[in-house]
Amino acid sequence: MLPAGKGVYPVEAEERRLKLMRSYTTPATQVDADYMPGVSGFVPWGGGGGALPQDALARAAQLSAQRAAQAEKDGYDAFCPYGTLDIGVREARKLVKIPVVGQSEACFLFCGLLDRPFASCSYMPGGDARIQSWARDMGVEHLLVANTAIGIPNSEYPQRRKEVLERFVACTQEAKAKGAEIMGLVAMSICPGEYPAGELMEASGFPVLDALGCQIAMAEWWHRVGIPPSLLRSPR
Repeated sequence: MLPAGKGVYPVEAEERRLKLMRSYTTPATQVDADYMPGVSGFVPWGGGGGALPQDALARAAQLSAQRAAQAEKDGYDAFCPYGTLDIGVREARKLVKIPVVGQSEACFLFCGLLDRPFASCSYMPGGDARIQSWARDMGVEHLLVANTAIGIPNSEYPQRRKEVLERFVACTQEAKAKGAEIMGLVAMSICPGEYPAGELMEASGFPVLDALGCQIAMAEWWHRVGIPPSLLRSPR
């Protein structure tokens, strides 16, 4: 599910993200993509870091949970909201029995599984405290050693694509200097929105996690092992 209602993103950006999500379909897993079932006031396009509009995020969380309930009713095996804010994940888990997986959560848990120091990469500076809090909730704060930022709003990425890649490489160098061994949480418009993880790794020489890939893999795992998703607690 896109983290916004239809028409909030520009048409090209909207279609590109829906197409990207659907491209993760495999012979074993069908991935369908849809909009949030309403406009919350939260605009995940061209935003600047720092404080987020809490009232709009609260409405977005309720709309996300509503879409999760509809997904369960329609027979889907899992629900995955797009974007590393994990909008509505906690709220949806109170309503449904199918796995509900967030992208930041999945990345943090993969970093914990790898047990390597990691860094984050955001669009704009200012969200360090929020990322640190999420890592603490996931039990991996001790592994998060650096928070970096591109310094370009995501709405400008398509026309500044080369510059975004150069800035990302600089961020990996900063992360490595601070002891990171993985770029473990990358904002979605960077990876895989503009660049697949493989291309970022080739350009930077640094391991990069694909948050969308981690999210879908985690949803598949929870579904296939058959353990009740309620066992997944957040915060821990």
